[in-house]
Amino acid sequence: MKLHENKLVDLFSALFLIVVSIVLYISTFSFRQITASKIGSNFLPQMVAIALFILSAVLFVSALIGWRKEKKIKTELGAKQEDNEEKRDYKLVLISLGLIAVYLILIPTLGFLLSTAGYLFIQMYLISDLEKRSPIKFAAVSIVVSVSVYWVFKNVFFLMLPAGILG
Repeated sequence: MKLHENKLVDLFSALFLIVVSIVLYISTFSFRQITASKIGSNFLPQMVAIALFILSAVLFVSALIGWRKEKKIKTELGAKQEDNEEKRDYKLVLISLGLIAVYLILIPTLGFLLSTAGYLFIQMYLISDLEKRSPIKFAAVSIVVSVSVYWVFKNVFFLMLPAGILG
């Protein structure tokens, strides 16, 4: 895939995520308040929506700047190499979307910890370069991130994530 096409993908992805963040933020107003606390069940989703919006806006601006620069200074790659890279990139996107769907389906059954650790491991393995693949590092990062997020949700935000088969 040409470099400037990567930036176009980033532009459209950023726009899509900006829309998703706005929809997510608006949908949090329909959450029911369970406690008398000032921080309700909509607090964390609103913070996630705001963070997603900010990061998507940053991605959009940086992709727009990069796309304009690359459009001016365009280097040509061989057509065959471009086609192979483009096909690989689209396959990765489709596989990643499939992984997300499987992850969402497995969360209620396997629970947050197992589903998230498995998803992160597979996703990191999938998108890493062949030369830089390190299953041991991927497994360690997946487990540490999953346990850390679970701990923060349980002990800081006092929100329970699905336990699944771990009970």
